[in-house]
Amino acid sequence: MKKVTRRIAMRPARLRVVSLFAALLVVVLVGSGCTTATEQSAGSDSEVSDSELVPEAAAAKEVAEGLMTSEATWQGPASAPAPQAGQRVAVVSCCQASEGAARPTAAIQEASKAIGWTATVFDGKGDPTEQNKAINAAVDADFDAIALVFVDTTTVSESLQRALAADIPVITLGALRNTPDSIPDVSHDWVGYGEQLANYMIWKSNGSVDALMLNNTDLLIAYGGQLKGSEEVLGDPSLCPDCNMEKKDWSLANLDTQPAELATAALQANPDINWVWCFDACMSRVSRALTASGTTTADVRGAGFDCNGENLQLIQENKIQVVCAADPRDWEGYAVVDNLNRMLQGEEAVDQKIPTKMFDASNIDTLSDEELKSGWQGDIDFRSEYAKLWGLS
Repeated sequence: MKKVTRRIAMRPARLRVVSLFAALLVVVLVGSGCTTATEQSAGSDSEVSDSELVPEAAAAKEVAEGLMTSEATWQGPASAPAPQAGQRVAVVSCCQASEGAARPTAAIQEASKAIGWTATVFDGKGDPTEQNKAINAAVDADFDAIALVFVDTTTVSESLQRALAADIPVITLGALRNTPDSIPDVSHDWVGYGEQLANYMIWKSNGSVDALMLNNTDLLIAYGGQLKGSEEVLGDPSLCPDCNMEKKDWSLANLDTQPAELATAALQANPDINWVWCFDACMSRVSRALTASGTTTADVRGAGFDCNGENLQLIQENKIQVVCAADPRDWEGYAVVDNLNRMLQGEEAVDQKIPTKMFDASNIDTLSDEELKSGWQGDIDFRSEYAKLWGLS
């Protein structure tokens, strides 16, 4: 099959190559011939020594390693108004079947309880119609505030306008950009996140990447953030002259089946694929399906975003996925509550300075046993920091 190299608009090279604050949700597979699952070993191609790296791979290595060795420090707010107990928050999750959304949703509930609030979860089920219903229900029930978790505000504009017209404070987590832009968002550099993972792929494949990009069409942070960043690096011949991409779209409502089916079919049709790219909730399903069916290739590797507990286990066990880019989703849930507390008292939301990191087999042992189960927590005790801010300790 003829390789297809995508050409796309570029961001400034300094941002693509130097940024250490990357963001996502990304799976990458490399293929060169079919084997059974028992014969398959993710990333089984021999590691290339530094002296053997082509210049583009050596540059990519420097960028990727920066995010793997960085240590986060508390750079969040230094003060906050004392929380007022009794507030009711509606938490609309894009899709609770995705651990990447379920984790911060649970953290919002946890943080709300700590300050005497009640947080009620509405599952958007990966469907804008359900998400609109949830927001309308929150307005009708006169909630004090609404938090949207990975919900694209452009797809819920009608119900959102009702909430804003009722003077209900609204905040998003992971929206990339909001409509209207007056709605604050808790996020990090999602495009840079995608750039970092692409650099890892270039490094580990010594500048020769044939990537299957499993593109979710529902999440703006996935296609407008993570995918955009990875495509800008992999599609730039100055950064990777031997990089090729094949993109397949899928919908969040079909999370349990569609990504795995697309990956299986693509690998059978194109033996050149050596990476599969997707965020972790997608990646875990792809990895399980390929391992169970034996439909995979000898050197296929998966790259994902989020570093959920299941995906960290896949990396440990060398089952398809070999790397994940992490943002501390529980921390982000607390950050949402901190900003809502400010908004409910007439103050502006603030930049919460959320850190990011990347994990593979070389540094996964730096995670605690609890983090291996529930995901990276950000390298510091953010719960204690927020407890101090809120006057709880």
